[in-house]
Amino acid sequence: MKQTKATKLSSSEFTLCSHWAKILRLFLIPFLVGLTDTFMYRRLTGQLYKALQTNTTLLKGQRTPLNTDMSTLVGFEFNTHSPFANYFSPRIAISLDSQRQLSIIIPKFEPKTEVVFAQKTFQAELVVSILATNLESNTAATETHFILPFERPTALVAETHWTSFALPADCFVLVTAKLMYYNTNTFTVKNYVNSKELNPACVIFVAGS
Repeated sequence: MKQTKATKLSSSEFTLCSHWAKILRLFLIPFLVGLTDTFMYRRLTGQLYKALQTNTTLLKGQRTPLNTDMSTLVGFEFNTHSPFANYFSPRIAISLDSQRQLSIIIPKFEPKTEVVFAQKTFQAELVVSILATNLESNTAATETHFILPFERPTALVAETHWTSFALPADCFVLVTAKLMYYNTNTFTVKNYVNSKELNPACVIFVAGS
């Protein structure tokens, strides 16, 4: 069948989304450590393409994650076997100011009632990772993160405020969060128990350039 110009542009956009998804996936390897569901990459490509289509002010072929509102990516689960939203209920507030600094606020919470722990574990870490990239191959990204440890018996974890350094302009900003469960003993500091069946991790914030 002979493709129309519009069909070719749509196909080209989907190909670009696949390329961008691959770049993000490669940068997220240390964060995800392979503990995603089987179809994560395909789902991420589809979600990127769906978000791109919301930009009706630019023509196909001109739209990118840097000039499009990609907020529909927020809530994207990297492991559908253990959705982050089902395991960590406190709402994380994130904003990006005019100086390109991210402000992240985790409200006070009670671990026993607001976090689902892995079986036979009483310790966990909330890992928040920040990635800023121009989505071009062979180009370094800016990355930073912070970790909030807590234990199930703790009555209340205090409100946490964290501010990043200034992120580069003309970059797509992706903020992800995940829970890491572990046990400790006399001889090893931390024995992590996350697996492909239990690795709550999702996108919690995105911003273009």
